[in-house]
Amino acid sequence: MAAISGPDWSKLSLLDPELVRAFVAVVDCGGFTAAAKQLHRTQSTVSLRIRTLEERLETHMFLRNSRRLALSRDGENFLIHARRIIQVQNEAIAALNRSSREGVIRFGLPEDYAELWLPDLLKKFYELRPGAHPHIHCRMSLELLERLHAGDLDLALVVRHGSATGGKSLGREDVVWAAHKDFVLDQEASVPLALFPETCCYRQRGLEALAALDRSYHVIYTSQSPTGIKVAVNHGAAVTIIDRCTLPPNWRVLGAAEGLPPLPPADLELHRLSGIYDPAIDDLASLIEAMVEERRRASNELALT
Repeated sequence: MAAISGPDWSKLSLLDPELVRAFVAVVDCGGFTAAAKQLHRTQSTVSLRIRTLEERLETHMFLRNSRRLALSRDGENFLIHARRIIQVQNEAIAALNRSSREGVIRFGLPEDYAELWLPDLLKKFYELRPGAHPHIHCRMSLELLERLHAGDLDLALVVRHGSATGGKSLGREDVVWAAHKDFVLDQEASVPLALFPETCCYRQRGLEALAALDRSYHVIYTSQSPTGIKVAVNHGAAVTIIDRCTLPPNWRVLGAAEGLPPLPPADLELHRLSGIYDPAIDDLASLIEAMVEERRRASNELALT
């Protein structure tokens, strides 16, 4: 590839901002693995973005013969402009948010939590802020974090994936195997599963736990929506993985009696878009924190009865 002697704005103007953000993250984090955690992407995705960036600019950003991560001369030059690009983009997003979103709060959360908590949460929020206009986005946790980091959300309630953090911890939720109350599972039988897609950490952890126990299983239903999973479970066809606090009244928790391994708890976090100050967002965040604690207390009391 031909090296560039200086910034080529005709090419920079066509760059996907996500490529630029990936480059800066790799530099700031000191490596691809740490950058992937910060961006909530896979390492292969970050590597692909860097490779795409280099191909479009027709240069190498990093020294390939170095034992440690080191910038090439073009990489050092581009880093200055990359930071400016990100800064200008963030400032533009913030300005647009201030001018066109007065009263609008973009809040994201997983759909299973939305079904359980959203009606009461919105009722209390409207009582507190009658002039506010919340826009609700229901997605899986990883996608919510991506949207937040892209400036598309103001607030996101998510389940932490891996060791990456950055949000306010709201404590842990018990994660359990669950099925319809009439469902019977023999200890030696293959476990029929209804789960979220591969990016769901519950799915990953559950399958790892079964594999560690050498318990056979077969996934019979995969759905992005809790509604689809509930259909399979309510028909007595499958076992799923959920937070104990979201257990429907006609379901029951499965465990050692069915030969199923314990599952690690889920770390709940509340993430906010940086650089935005809005008292209404503060109020919504406070209501979310209070509701999570209230629901957890009620769930624990129910589990003891």
